[in-house]
Amino acid sequence: MGLCSLLADTRGGRRHFYRLERKRYQHEWVGLSGDRGAFGVKRAALVLSALLLASACSQYRAARAKSKVPHIVLVSIDTLHVNWTGPYNPDVETTPFLDRFAEEGVRFEHAYTQTPITLPSHAALMTGVTPSSLGVMANGDKLPEEATTLAEILRDNGYRTAGFISLGVLQPQFGMEQGFDDYHDPFVDGPVRWYRRAHEIFGPAKKWLEENRDEPFFLWMHFSDPHEPYVTADAPPDSELWLDDELVGRYNLQSVEQHTARVSLPPGEHRLRFLSLREPRENDRLETALNLLLLSLDALRPYTTDLLTEANIPLTPFFDVTLRGESETVELEIVFAGNLARPTEDDVLPAYEANVAYTDRFVGELDALLETHGIRDDTLVVIVSDHGEGLYNHTILGHSTHVYEDQLRIVWMMRGPGLPKGEVIRDRASLITDVAPTILDMLELPQDNMEGQSWAGCWERDACPETVPWWSYGLTHETRGLTAMAFYHWPYKWVWRRSFKRIAFDVSRDAWETENLLEDPGPHNPEALKEAAESFRAERRRLAKVLEETRRKSPANANEELLRSLGYIGGTTKR
Repeated sequence: MGLCSLLADTRGGRRHFYRLERKRYQHEWVGLSGDRGAFGVKRAALVLSALLLASACSQYRAARAKSKVPHIVLVSIDTLHVNWTGPYNPDVETTPFLDRFAEEGVRFEHAYTQTPITLPSHAALMTGVTPSSLGVMANGDKLPEEATTLAEILRDNGYRTAGFISLGVLQPQFGMEQGFDDYHDPFVDGPVRWYRRAHEIFGPAKKWLEENRDEPFFLWMHFSDPHEPYVTADAPPDSELWLDDELVGRYNLQSVEQHTARVSLPPGEHRLRFLSLREPRENDRLETALNLLLLSLDALRPYTTDLLTEANIPLTPFFDVTLRGESETVELEIVFAGNLARPTEDDVLPAYEANVAYTDRFVGELDALLETHGIRDDTLVVIVSDHGEGLYNHTILGHSTHVYEDQLRIVWMMRGPGLPKGEVIRDRASLITDVAPTILDMLELPQDNMEGQSWAGCWERDACPETVPWWSYGLTHETRGLTAMAFYHWPYKWVWRRSFKRIAFDVSRDAWETENLLEDPGPHNPEALKEAAESFRAERRRLAKVLEETRRKSPANANEELLRSLGYIGGTTKR
């Protein structure tokens, strides 16, 4: 065992490296200042020796990282349906940079997440451990400190680490910052909106890469443009605010962004009007409307006798408030947000396609950046999505409560040193928990206590691992109750849905689940189905218990505003 290995110990079956960070150095030296005599000298000598050894080991690990794969970039794309990308659907022509990336590396045709929910899916991605084992089942849970992340392992082995997130459910308070030297939280100064566009993430990430390009680094960029609210960055205003006959401003309520308008209210009676500019669609439902959410009730109530509510107010097509000014002109600050209730396919699909194309553009920007700095060939780039989206297949728009292939299949592609070009793993299924073990295996680093398995053997040893059976689940964030479960015994998939009959598919030949095998019994019935039915009951009980335990551990406020703004409470992602 080398000297650097002496800095590691085994606690609870997990290998840890001592992190002698600056604050700990200061703590130890402060403690030494009060020591007296030989004991103090010996202790000082021991600490100094440890610090020198830690410094030497740090240099050793950095040199080793440089000699293996000096740079690693992980790009996670939220809510990306595989069928809306060129590598997985040759009919798609809007993702040229993803297409090129797939041609230059390895692509996993049948990759899956165990849950179509952002935080638990990313927790599984970063740890190689399933959400139920982590106790991270829903948005609002917290990754436990004892979990070991990919970023921690890479940091302890000589890599500078940084993460750049675009959704509020990945903020540091939920534990995803573990192992990152730099964790960019764009919501620290207030939300305004609980998501950020790709350009808002790529800009600071680019700056960080340029500052650290000469050192081994691990950079994670999270893009979420395909996620609800299905509105493009250049979307025109969909509403207006008027005071009498004076236009106060034009806004986009569908973006779920918080807006602030300031108006001067003269003495006398006046009319404040919010007006929808949205053109009706042929496939609009009765409840489809642009919704207004007034966030400044206290500012308005002293000047009106109208009933004002904290609930969404449909603009069909307008909403009026009668205001009565006092003897002198007063300045009012009106804060409001909005959303589009029950958006139609005509609303969603063009915007979704445009947002996928917009994200693809920054895959190209990343490629150009690596090329500009001469590190493209030395960089392992991993592109993965955390889950998909319904997009009205099976009449479902969103993701978190359902377990169809639309929600569970993910993009997974890799390009970099030692990887073959144009390789496609087609004949077996992989999981999001396999990503971290595969990266670590390529670096010849241990994957202790990870439940996922490495696929590096496919190209390094011509030996792909066998697909193992697995479970997936969907839930509602309002009650944290299970709404659907799927059991995969590749290529067969059995699905349980609350209040619906069970269904089953052969997803290797019926990728989008149009033929229910249970309506046409075959060789997979009845014994395999009987076993699956019994397994469903046991797994439902187990997951329900985990959900109850995680509910008690979740933050008291549960971040309702955040979850509501992203559609997880009272929104469209549950439909």
